[in-house]
Amino acid sequence: MAFILVAEPSASVAGALRKFLENAGHEVTVASEVRDALERVRELAPALVLASVTESFDGETLCRQVKEEASTIPVLLLYLPEEEQPEARSAAAGAEACLVGPLKRATVVSCVSLMMQLAQARETVSVVRTEMQLMQHQGPRREPSSSGADLEFLKRLLFMEVKRSRRYRYPISYLLLEPDRYAERLATLPAAQRTSALAEVLRRLSEALRDIDVAVPFAEGRFIVFLPYTPHEGAMVVAERLRQRVKEVESVPGLTASMGLAVFEPSAQKGQAQVSFGSLMKEAGDALRRAQAAGGDRVEGGRQTPAEPVSE
Repeated sequence: MAFILVAEPSASVAGALRKFLENAGHEVTVASEVRDALERVRELAPALVLASVTESFDGETLCRQVKEEASTIPVLLLYLPEEEQPEARSAAAGAEACLVGPLKRATVVSCVSLMMQLAQARETVSVVRTEMQLMQHQGPRREPSSSGADLEFLKRLLFMEVKRSRRYRYPISYLLLEPDRYAERLATLPAAQRTSALAEVLRRLSEALRDIDVAVPFAEGRFIVFLPYTPHEGAMVVAERLRQRVKEVESVPGLTASMGLAVFEPSAQKGQAQVSFGSLMKEAGDALRRAQAAGGDRVEGGRQTPAEPVSE
């Protein structure tokens, strides 16, 4: 299922398109004016835009504006039956595809499905390329490092995943973990022993995660854990599992950890708060401090990012 914007001035045509797409399992929002459609693209980040091209609705201009602001969103232009050069016009506007009326349900649904598959394939290739860059940056490693390479990779990955989560409507969660009483229990150890202990912490965290999750050192004694496709309930389960794994660290007997959790669960609600690496980091950092202030060895935070009022 994908979240799709239908930009169509005719209520009857928009209703038919909505019915076609919703019956195919998609979530649909409708805009009857170009300005309103562009605002919804900015606010809701749809997976795909269907835009009509008529005398009263300039779908080609909308397409150009969408491509200027969000070039990865696919656009399907819908032309009237009398249009003689739909392919040339849609290509000039930057659209991925076009259809010419009269529109049939099977044609619309199959075209949208193919466009979504192509868009997801392109994004998958982008993620794989980024992961390959990470491997090239890291090379063979024997201990955790806060040199910045891992953090920069995570910023890039999180930026892409936030965009994907908004577009395809899947949740993401973000954990900030720090061993309790780090200054007393780890910072005072000799450098080699401290590095070995932190490497063991990272190893145990990584062993408890899925292949799609990411755990990297962030700063001295802190770790970032990124969980795509994970809502609040699932993130709490993972966090509790990680909390128990830290207690299994053999190089520092009795070690515990506190964690701050930030969760973003996108919806079609207009005006939902935008998220970024910085906002998630702040939310998780604040939650981590609450966990530490409460005595440690616990997880705090994880409430869904709230919606913000939309100014008229």
